Amino acid sequence: MKYVIVGASAAGLNAARTLESLDPQGEITILSAEEVFPYSKMSLPYLLSNKLKKRDYLFLPHPSKAKLLLGQRVVKLDIERKKVETVKNKTFSYDKLLIATGAEPYVPDMELEGSPLVLTVRNLSDMDKLKDKLKKSDVKRVILSGAGLVNSEIADALAELKIPATFVIRSSRMLSQIVDEEGSEFIAERAIENGMELITGESITKVQEKGDHANVFLTSGKIIQGSCVVVGKGVRPSIDFLEKTPIKCDTGILVNEYLETSVKDVYAAGDVTETKDLISDEYEMHALWPVAMEQSRIAATNMVGYSWKYPKEVSRNIVNLFGEVVFTGGISKEDAYDVYKEKESRSYHKILVRDGKLVGFVFVGDVLNPGVYLAAMKNQWDVSHLLNEAIKGALSYSMFKAPTREVVNI
Repeated sequence: MKYVIVGASAAGLNAARTLESLDPQGEITILSAEEVFPYSKMSLPYLLSNKLKKRDYLFLPHPSKAKLLLGQRVVKLDIERKKVETVKNKTFSYDKLLIATGAEPYVPDMELEGSPLVLTVRNLSDMDKLKDKLKKSDVKRVILSGAGLVNSEIADALAELKIPATFVIRSSRMLSQIVDEEGSEFIAERAIENGMELITGESITKVQEKGDHANVFLTSGKIIQGSCVVVGKGVRPSIDFLEKTPIKCDTGILVNEYLETSVKDVYAAGDVTETKDLISDEYEMHALWPVAMEQSRIAATNMVGYSWKYPKEVSRNIVNLFGEVVFTGGISKEDAYDVYKEKESRSYHKILVRDGKLVGFVFVGDVLNPGVYLAAMKNQWDVSHLLNEAIKGALSYSMFKAPTREVVNI
């Protein structure tokens, strides 16, 4: 059996390892768009802050038997002939194909006069460029376009280095995609305490290179300066090469419960996919490392010939920002169903309960065991008798007697 995996992300590598174990005689080829060996993208902020002391620690172990080919960005998929074509005009045939191409940063339209000062931070090369700009510019302040997870983690890393940054936020608050307004206020307070500036209700219209720094023009006409601009306006799945294929996509690739696409023998896993969400019962992106690992394991198992079902997923995030844990899951941006909140001077807790079952939460500050909250939500355990413990972030496995659906990784 010939297996081709497009993408050498966590999903791609884990799928290859699974294929190696289940089909030792199989021929496995991994095509990576990047020219460097696979690495942990989620660790890039730690490289910036110097918490990751050695660059070598970033790199991921790759499967022992699979053939890993670098610099082979796939540009065309021929469904009829079961072949993929790369940017270097090489073709690879397959019996089973896995698409694990991940996502690319979205950069909104803006006028650029000196584009080298506008960066994203999705790849290792992006982080190298940012570190170089900080080193060479006399203006140390960094302009952050957007205040989502990526830019908030970059700001946290800059705070470790005592480098100030200015968020330029089109909406009215930080992390508007994962927390509600009250949670956002708590996070913004910590950001300001750590030297960050927030400009809300504004977008960047023009970036002008001026010597070793950038003049940044905002919609209001205001001009601010920084060593560079880091754009963190979200990501989009890397699916351009599927444009002329019958594979069904919405925002990402739509897969069935076996993680197979709408085309037979073509599977997808990781940040590029959309799967059913347990809470909303709609197709959603769940771009998380543990999700990518689980999806790739199940997809690869099915590529070999098994029929493992992938359960509905739940959205969640956990991140340390400015000394506080931010932990969200399920419905987290709004109030719905039965809402319970608890605020203290430096913490904010909220849980949402539907028919006695947990369907969402926000924790800014300590939570005793995050995995229990995910398990309770994934398994839809009854928490109606544990609301006091739940709102305090004090749930534990010993409080439940129901069987677990699975071991829960955050």
